[in-house]
Amino acid sequence: MAEPSLAKFVPTPSDPWDRAKAAHLLARAGFGGRPEEVDRALRLGPEAAVDELLDYDRVPDDFPPPDFAAVRALYEEVARLRAARAPEAERRDALRAAQRANVQKLQELRAWWLARMIQTRRPLQEKMVLFWHGFLVSGYPDARLAEFLYVQNQLFRRMALRNFKALILAICRDPAMLQYLDNDSNRRGKPNENFARELLELFTMGIGHYTEQDVKEAARAFTGWTHGGYRPEFVFNAAWHDDGPKTFLGRTGNLDGADIVDIVFEHPATARRLPTRLFEYFAYLRPDEGLVDGLAALFRRSNFEIRPLVRAILTSQAFYAPQAMRTQVKSPAQLVVGTARLLEVDPAHAPQLLRAMDLMGQALFAPPNVGGWPQGERWITTSTILQRYNFSALVLTGGAPGIARRQRDLPPVPPGATRLVDGARTAGDVIDRLVDALVGRLDAQRRTALVRALGASSPEAPFDPRDPASGERMRSALHLLMSSAEYQLT
Repeated sequence: MAEPSLAKFVPTPSDPWDRAKAAHLLARAGFGGRPEEVDRALRLGPEAAVDELLDYDRVPDDFPPPDFAAVRALYEEVARLRAARAPEAERRDALRAAQRANVQKLQELRAWWLARMIQTRRPLQEKMVLFWHGFLVSGYPDARLAEFLYVQNQLFRRMALRNFKALILAICRDPAMLQYLDNDSNRRGKPNENFARELLELFTMGIGHYTEQDVKEAARAFTGWTHGGYRPEFVFNAAWHDDGPKTFLGRTGNLDGADIVDIVFEHPATARRLPTRLFEYFAYLRPDEGLVDGLAALFRRSNFEIRPLVRAILTSQAFYAPQAMRTQVKSPAQLVVGTARLLEVDPAHAPQLLRAMDLMGQALFAPPNVGGWPQGERWITTSTILQRYNFSALVLTGGAPGIARRQRDLPPVPPGATRLVDGARTAGDVIDRLVDALVGRLDAQRRTALVRALGASSPEAPFDPRDPASGERMRSALHLLMSSAEYQLT
């Protein structure tokens, strides 16, 4: 069998553009599609469907931002009391009040982003925001202020598919990143190397392309790059900056942070790291060197523009290769958001859905470390697989172990599931529609089990949604289907 290629996928009679490929595109370049969305992508064809996803700026997507004014005012009061040398008890009480309000606002921010992912008409943009959050990592509690994390989230949304070099320079000045990696304490004579190290190791070049001395010199170049206290703004403190000569990757001069970024982007390793990670995010892990070479060459030719790189991946033969189709373990975000979109779960239930994601190992705005979240099969452990199965109970009943029920439970059958089977008249037709929408394919034995879960003796048995027992039977079939191994894959 030939190796997967970056050449464009062109449908043929033996390898057509079909519903499976259209659904694959919507799942990987977003969070999945309802049957009518899959039908639209099928009609458009592979290239036009990708272009519609990429050209999301044409689609309205207005979400009112969270209001941070009250929290900011509390922290400014803390600063005022410190400056006035108020009694220690008064300062301590003010700080605790600010911290409590900040934690509450962080929870609101997490729910805001999850609701946005569920409701967005720009799925590729939100999928890229999620990618950047796991690649250019910052998170609570090291990034302490919820407003800082919101500003970074908006930066990722604004620059999701723009220029990578411009994004890296922006993240070097991002208040959440400066706080998360301690560059706000990086000053002349006492350089803090945390940010410089991760800039080289994780964000751009990768290990093996620089020395420890390069890290030290880069840290000196970023001295004085800090933020505006409790306000989410970049500040250059000239008094903290080391303006002496530095030598970084063989270049000597009075270098600052912007110079470091320029030099990093002249190194060939920088053109390889992001394309590899994006390919793994959208297609499959561990692509061969030939694929990476091709993507890196395209990335350099486009002057590090992200959009052409993503388009090349999503329109390639490799993206539709057997090792890409339904082989990716869903991240908790993909599982939760995809389910909520498909079954039309009310975004008002975001706090419950967030708790489910946390239990499955993906807490928004709190990645486990600077390396981000795991990939592939590492999402599945003995603990998290149980939480994944519990998630189906949450969606179908409104409660699950470790997650408190709301006063008004979720309906027994989410409205989207009812719409999926609208017009079905037999048990077999109901199951065919659910299988097509949720997992694509299923063997005959398990289809029979799903028919029985509907309370039917055969696929030809009539199914009446008006029957009082139909809701409970639908819930039973959905629970069985959502607990399958196939539903954990995309």
